[in-house]
Amino acid sequence: MSASVTHGLRAGRKANRLSFWTGIAIGALILFLGLLIYPLARLLISSMTGTGGGSETVLRTYVDFFTKKYYYETLIHSLSVSALATVTATALGTPLAYVVNRFNIPGKLLLRAMIVLTFVSPPFIGAYAWILLLGRNGLITGWFANIGITLPPVYGVNGIVLVFTLHALPFIFLMVSSGLKSVDQSIEDAAINLGRHPIAVAFTVIAPLIVPSISTGALLVFVTSLSDFGTPMIIGENYRVLASQIYTEFVNEHGGNPAVASALSLILLVVTIGALFLQRWYARRRSFGQETVRPLAPRKLTGGRWVAATLYAYCIVLAASLPLLTIIVSSFLKARGPLLIGEFTLEGYANAVRLPMALLNTVVFSTVSTVLCVVVGSLIGYVVARRRDRLANALDTFSMVPYAVAGVVMGIAISIAFGGFPFFLGGTAAILIIVYFIRRLPYSIRSVSGMLSQIGTQTEEASINLGVPPGRTFLRVTLPMVSSALLAGALLTFATVAREFNSTVILYSGSTRTLPVEVFAQVLQGNFASASVVGTVLIVVSLVPIVMLFKFMGKDEDFLM
Repeated sequence: MSASVTHGLRAGRKANRLSFWTGIAIGALILFLGLLIYPLARLLISSMTGTGGGSETVLRTYVDFFTKKYYYETLIHSLSVSALATVTATALGTPLAYVVNRFNIPGKLLLRAMIVLTFVSPPFIGAYAWILLLGRNGLITGWFANIGITLPPVYGVNGIVLVFTLHALPFIFLMVSSGLKSVDQSIEDAAINLGRHPIAVAFTVIAPLIVPSISTGALLVFVTSLSDFGTPMIIGENYRVLASQIYTEFVNEHGGNPAVASALSLILLVVTIGALFLQRWYARRRSFGQETVRPLAPRKLTGGRWVAATLYAYCIVLAASLPLLTIIVSSFLKARGPLLIGEFTLEGYANAVRLPMALLNTVVFSTVSTVLCVVVGSLIGYVVARRRDRLANALDTFSMVPYAVAGVVMGIAISIAFGGFPFFLGGTAAILIIVYFIRRLPYSIRSVSGMLSQIGTQTEEASINLGVPPGRTFLRVTLPMVSSALLAGALLTFATVAREFNSTVILYSGSTRTLPVEVFAQVLQGNFASASVVGTVLIVVSLVPIVMLFKFMGKDEDFLM
């Protein structure tokens, strides 16, 4: 075979490969435009046209928001509680991660497992758990009242910040833990050899190196707190935040006000996206490139320092996981309305009428969404990792957007876009699967693209040069190489979809109730025993894939990030 013929065959194979993945990239771009950009565009139009479609309401809602205290106060409240939660979570979580990763405290695996346990449930579950403990008729409140001590109320701002802080601790812990693993031991050794005290080294040498990790964790805390409305509605009493106001405006008993809800949603979206870009700008400014040769080694503490470090770690982790433990225990106690009686019973599980339907819906919706995310995410992840063009960069950018869109905002956008004409998907399982899919698709994309970026292309190139089509090469060669990343993305997707609440509560109907919605409904009705039963089942459903992740990925919790 002549050289020209050989060259022609290679060129043909390259063109075939490019055309195949170009088609995938274009299809993925259309997908993002249809399921992400189109709903957000419809949200913008809705904020300017109102329910009747008239142009007289253009920008009126935005003017009302910034001129009427009733509206702009909700933004101030949201920023206040989110900022407080971010500061407290960072102040508690950063030293927690340092202590667990650097010192010889006992039971590190147990501590990590308990931290992950707080990660798998919606924050509003912690809200009503703290009501059980510190509410007006709470268990801890009653104990202190019997000895003449009146505890401060857990309702309002105090309760919201408490719940947000403890629920968000895993974000700080995981990010800081990852940052510490990227610091080379030689840097610390050099500072100590120069006469610096280990404590001074931690603050002046190591801390600046993990600033990007700390800021990323803080961003996740801030955005998560800003986006949650279940917690303020349960424990906040009359303290209104922007997310809860959006929900109220959209689903109020008088038919709702989509224009106002849409405008408020866009304001919330601008704030969250602004926070994202601010964090990325700050992280780039403070990022120090380094090559880790030898990770930081655990240090041995003795005496009082060992006791103090151990007590600190276990007290913080216990406080964070106490709400979930309370829910599990209370699910086996008798109840009289909102009051729990200390008698063991299984009546709550026997009388949970809606539990089977909610459980079935949760499992089915989570499974379907996970399968879609894995299939589509693996293809997009390949494009993002292997192509170096504007199309791949656009897909990479679009895959970041769902991180910045609050669940309630995405729920309203999807409802407006697909709930009525011309799709009429409102109240169906399909509309829930759409929102789950687009919100969790980044998990699969990032897991696949991240692993492929560490794997060379030689094996794939060899397969294509032997005449195997690009699609078959992807199935037979590429997918086996990234199977662990796909598994991690799939299990994490299932766990997060199962506990998804903020978007579900906007889109569900009577026949599509899920476990988080059922928990929320029972709490609002004051049926704390039933709420605990459903909450326990939700914890188990969400925890199983996380446990499987630990089993398959080892004892390292980096897969959660």
